[in-house]
Amino acid sequence: MREAHTIKGSSTMLGYKRIAEIAHGIENGLQKALEDRVKLERNHFEIIFKCVDAIGPLLEDKLTWDDAGVSGDFVQVLCQQIADAFLDKSSKKETRPIEAQTKPVIEPTKTIIPPVVTTVVEESIRVDISKLDKLMNLSAELLISKIRLNELVKNLSRKVESSPQINQNCGVIAQELNKVDNNVDFITKNLGDEVLKLRMVAVSHLFNAFPRAMRDLAIKKEKDIIIEIKGEETQLDKAIIDEMKDPLMHILRNAVDHGVESPKERLAKNKSACGKINLNAYQQGSQVVLEISDDGAGIDLELVRQEIEKKGLIGRDKINELSDEQVYSFLFMPGFSTSKEVTDISGRGVGLDVVREKVAKLKGVVEIFSIIDKGTKFTIRLPLTLAITESLFVGCGAETFALPVEHVVETMRVNFDTIHTVEGKEALTVRGSILPLIRLNDIFGLLQRGIMEKKFFLVVVVQSVEKKIGLMVDQILGRQEIVHKNLNQPLSKISGLSGATILGDGRVVLILDVPQIIETAQGLVARLEKVTPKPQISTTKKLKTILLVEDALSTAMLEKNILESSGFSVVIARDGQEALEKASQEKFDLVITDVLMPRMNGFELTRKLKKDNLYKDTPIIIVTTRETDADKREGLEAGADAYILKSEFTSEGLLTTIERLVG
Repeated sequence: MREAHTIKGSSTMLGYKRIAEIAHGIENGLQKALEDRVKLERNHFEIIFKCVDAIGPLLEDKLTWDDAGVSGDFVQVLCQQIADAFLDKSSKKETRPIEAQTKPVIEPTKTIIPPVVTTVVEESIRVDISKLDKLMNLSAELLISKIRLNELVKNLSRKVESSPQINQNCGVIAQELNKVDNNVDFITKNLGDEVLKLRMVAVSHLFNAFPRAMRDLAIKKEKDIIIEIKGEETQLDKAIIDEMKDPLMHILRNAVDHGVESPKERLAKNKSACGKINLNAYQQGSQVVLEISDDGAGIDLELVRQEIEKKGLIGRDKINELSDEQVYSFLFMPGFSTSKEVTDISGRGVGLDVVREKVAKLKGVVEIFSIIDKGTKFTIRLPLTLAITESLFVGCGAETFALPVEHVVETMRVNFDTIHTVEGKEALTVRGSILPLIRLNDIFGLLQRGIMEKKFFLVVVVQSVEKKIGLMVDQILGRQEIVHKNLNQPLSKISGLSGATILGDGRVVLILDVPQIIETAQGLVARLEKVTPKPQISTTKKLKTILLVEDALSTAMLEKNILESSGFSVVIARDGQEALEKASQEKFDLVITDVLMPRMNGFELTRKLKKDNLYKDTPIIIVTTRETDADKREGLEAGADAYILKSEFTSEGLLTTIERLVG
């Protein structure tokens, strides 16, 4: 009623007489409802929406009124309809609202001097979105420089602390630089947060557009539907909100057309005649989750399977092996529909494929969960912003790559004997789901580095839309916030890369394009030889004894100190021949060997030990400088259970590997 009053006053001042008449009629009707003289029902809202729809065309030039259908006596008829709809039952006759006067009548009153009241006015200006984008880019550049400064100050501080020769003045300068670094760090973080907030708007700007459209659609389909909205105060990047209107509209239209049943059908299922659609938004870590659910008929999985078979997408014998999640994924295929009729709303197979493409473009994922006759829920996970993202760093060969965390499902260390062959390609079973296994080294043609094990390998399970794969990597290096920078020619043409970022030490790290990798890596599935699982050595309380085979005394003593400090008993052999002699005299729980040694190298030693019944199940680790793929392959084929490069040797890595092999 207050909104109608405001529109009436504003339109009167600006000379929009017809709009003032309509607003006056709405105000009168809602005033009666406010005073409980009229009980608001559907017909009242019908006429109010009709009035609201008429205001837009009336703001245009008179020449366009005929085309919009608001010319002639349209306004008079509309005002009479308002009066009739809000007819007070106590009144004998209702007349059309009196036309709004163009000038208010001012009654003479006594002059009253009002008290001075201080009011706080919140000022605002409109800023072009491109200027905000430039500000965000500058903030990102500052963040990169801050990270670089932080690394330089840390390095300087370490040198000052470890070098007594550096004079006192340098130490003071280092301390002052450290204070400046901390201050820049604080300012940069706050500046970045504030710039990000400038682009953030409440999802209510997105959600508020739907209730009216869904109401009109429900009336057209002769269905009773209530839309409930929660979490509309959740903040999201405006660029993402602008892109999400159409995908959400597709899902909502499907919910009205396919999801919620007619009142008659609902009553037959012992449901309330009125259906319900829920729109919910909330923040979860660095993501915003949008949920669209209904309490309708749900998705008939058997009907979807029949359509898959009908279209010849998969054979019937394999369709039955698909999980529910995999069956739902077919709903996102272009042209796929289970609707028996084509309407002007849905049924042409157009809609969900658009949803998938839009969400993937925004680096998000969409999931479906449904229970027959209970309803369906779409869950869309989106990043807060596309400019600054948190990423998981992984090592592959000599390179480091960044994986956006919104695509990362989980990381795991997997046993080689869990690999299966599906249609000639390697796959991995993770909690009942079969995932294609892709080697990141093969995608970019990189040599494998780090710790190679015969029994275990590292996998990052990544997802794009409904598709998941296992990505085999050499190392998992941790998480960090990064600034996404686009690639220019010729790097922009490289498949599998979406951008780059700069680390604190100045290194450029490439960002992986997970959706593209999943789509294009069909022929790059990791093909690994099956390994017969060996019985694990029983864990006992006795001290584990390790045979260390190393011809370089300094290296041997370093490894011996590491092992003995961790509770192992160590026996050193200078070459393979001496190692064989000692192995025949004593049973060791583990063998660690170099490759290049006099008399007998590590590969030959490994082969001989594995042929010995006493040592065929004993774990063997090769630690060497030889890093070619041929050397690694020869070592593993000889029977080694792990292959560690000396260039990347760490005590933690060695001890972790030993713990996995012998417990």
